[in-house]
Amino acid sequence: MRTLPDGFNGAVMAVESIDDAAVFLHGPGGCRIRHMVHSTAVYPRLAPGSPEDYYGLYYYGYPRVPASYLDEYDFINGAFYKVSEALPLVAAKEPSLIVIINSPGAALIGDNHEKAIRDSGLGDRAIYMDESLVSMPMTECYGQMLRAVMEHLSPERSEVVPGTVNLLGLSLLDRDWAAGKEELCELVESMGLKVLSPPGAGASVDDLKRSVRAEFNAVVCPEMCAGLVGYYESLGAPTIRSGAGAPIGFDAIKAWIQAIADATGRDPAPALDRVRRAERRIYDKFMGMKYNALRIKGTSFSIAGAASVARALTEWLYRYLAMIPAAVAVDPGSDESETESLRRFLDENDLSDAFGREPSGTSDVVLCEGVTAMVMAEASGCIGIPIGNSGSGMDDVIPRPAYGIQGTLYILDEIVHGIRGT
Repeated sequence: MRTLPDGFNGAVMAVESIDDAAVFLHGPGGCRIRHMVHSTAVYPRLAPGSPEDYYGLYYYGYPRVPASYLDEYDFINGAFYKVSEALPLVAAKEPSLIVIINSPGAALIGDNHEKAIRDSGLGDRAIYMDESLVSMPMTECYGQMLRAVMEHLSPERSEVVPGTVNLLGLSLLDRDWAAGKEELCELVESMGLKVLSPPGAGASVDDLKRSVRAEFNAVVCPEMCAGLVGYYESLGAPTIRSGAGAPIGFDAIKAWIQAIADATGRDPAPALDRVRRAERRIYDKFMGMKYNALRIKGTSFSIAGAASVARALTEWLYRYLAMIPAAVAVDPGSDESETESLRRFLDENDLSDAFGREPSGTSDVVLCEGVTAMVMAEASGCIGIPIGNSGSGMDDVIPRPAYGIQGTLYILDEIVHGIRGT
């Protein structure tokens, strides 16, 4: 049984990804706890003011994701009064944007958030999500929430800054997202481009406003920017998307770099050289390991995640390490074209039985969200490798993202250490 975030989690974390925005969660206190702790763990930042400023109502001593703390009285009689009372308190902390998000139960009450925002005089810097998101895919709601923010900000694409790129499809739910973002930015900028904004991964409200001026939008994970791509395209900004899936595994990273170079007319050599140097280091390492490196060949793996990630990793592990996919599952909200490409690859290599199977501890290696990977490793002795969602990497000192060269080395490191220990 896998543990996956849903659309409600995705919408909250999308707003938390904006450096100077604030979520006001309309719901019981229990719905707040996971989000306030998780967002702090994966994106720690100082709250404005002093700790004493957060001891009052709706914050109760913690600065992230204040909530209305609905009780049984509120579910029967409504809690418009709490939203009206809370909004000025949240606004007093001076966020550039406030987003009211209903918990699944609060969506049934029908409190008038639009009126509460209007009465508070916050129409210019507050919006709300009124529908229940709990049954929707996390990826879909993450991207759609960011699109709703952009539509509220409504910046004009009055000029285009030549040689600039936005990175779309990064998120706080990526493993070690900040390290992954930093390296992908470095790869892009080594080609003489400038990353203008990474919507969904630590961008401020001003960054989001500036993002419409980027000449191009480069997609990292298509699932995580659903809706957002269409928004930028409607303003005339072209999208760059690799034909090899997300940049995870040496082959897909090189394809991602080449796609950006082809679209922008830049020289990919500096970025590709970095990948090739890493490939050479791994080759030399495997030559030195000999027996343990040979033991990797033919080992089985299970993988689950967004289709663009599962596809890139499945193809790379099969071709580069000669590992055999025993189970390959795609998460809800996966990109249809990526899913079809993954299915076709498995079919062409007589591995079609693996498609649609959930991760299993009977495989030698399991790659999926952190909780499942770690539970399977403890229960069955397999090599569990967190590649996303609940695998926050909050205890790691050395960067261990999923994307980019560092992500590829992290996965190889886990496989090699695990094989050596068996």
